[in-house]
Amino acid sequence: MRTITADITGLLEQYQERINARLTRFFDAKIEEASIISKHTRDVVAGAKEYTLRGGKRLRPIFCIYGYKCLSAENEGAIFDAAISLELMQSYLLIHDDIMDEDELRRGRRTFHILCRELCESQFGLNKAHKYGENIAIVGGDLLESYGAEVLATSSFKSEYVQKALAAYAKIVKNVGYGQILDLTAERKGSFSEDEILTIHHLKTASYTIEGPLHIGALLAGATAADLKLLSDYGTPLGLAFQIQDDILGLFGSERKTGKPVGSDIREGKKTLLILHALERCSEAEKAVILTALGNEAVTNDTIEVVRAIVRATGSLDYSRTLVRELTEKAVATISESMFREEAKEFLVKIADFIGRREY
Repeated sequence: MRTITADITGLLEQYQERINARLTRFFDAKIEEASIISKHTRDVVAGAKEYTLRGGKRLRPIFCIYGYKCLSAENEGAIFDAAISLELMQSYLLIHDDIMDEDELRRGRRTFHILCRELCESQFGLNKAHKYGENIAIVGGDLLESYGAEVLATSSFKSEYVQKALAAYAKIVKNVGYGQILDLTAERKGSFSEDEILTIHHLKTASYTIEGPLHIGALLAGATAADLKLLSDYGTPLGLAFQIQDDILGLFGSERKTGKPVGSDIREGKKTLLILHALERCSEAEKAVILTALGNEAVTNDTIEVVRAIVRATGSLDYSRTLVRELTEKAVATISESMFREEAKEFLVKIADFIGRREY
């Protein structure tokens, strides 16, 4: 396991460096473009560059690259250039997500709408600065989404392949939108089911973290419907495993490794399988503790520790861990039995194992 983790970690770091270099070149060109229009447009695009490059695993462009490598070993530079479309989309979605969640920090720094608010305060004063910041951030997110589509549309692949990739790009954005509607609705509802949670995970995570990026890369290599079906059979269960593991880390992970405050998912009121199964199996008194803590920004670390204990005692943690393992094994079996190129298959097997065991 240590060897696999070391191999994957090293490879991911190499890819992250190459992807970041391409993002830097792209943003520098866009900053120059925006500078011709106005200082204000330049400031927003420069802020988008900083926001995008401040961190992130770059898994989406990496999966896009390996979707392509499943079918082709040619034009590696071109697929790296096209793959940054997924990271631009990611920033767009995160900026809007930060506004909806009223978050003030992303990857340890101020969220984009807070940065835009501060720009307003320094240039125009305090009056309605927060509203201005949110409005400008929404537009900044829209710019990033259009940049992602532009990157794909101007890529050097066959026009018929590009057209299909653009349709897949639009499908990802649509699915995330549907998932976000369900997620926001779940926050208002008094109850939620496992099917609802898994549907949200599929739309918001699996489709846009793994399955969709794989499809875009494969389509740029001329994928058939059968190729896409295989990649879905791999990407969907692995995407669900990714999100469930993320939820486990959100409650039980190390703050040093995850970079997230202890119990942040509880404070945000996040609906997870961990919480659902605990609520179904605990006592009324324990249920009251969980429901009082869920969505309570002032909840103490001691109370979070009690919630953790309930989740463990009800078997909910074991249930989620077992589901992660089963979903990961399903993904690995699918890709191992495929006829894709060996280089890509080997990576996709290793990254699946890494995702199922990751600690950050």
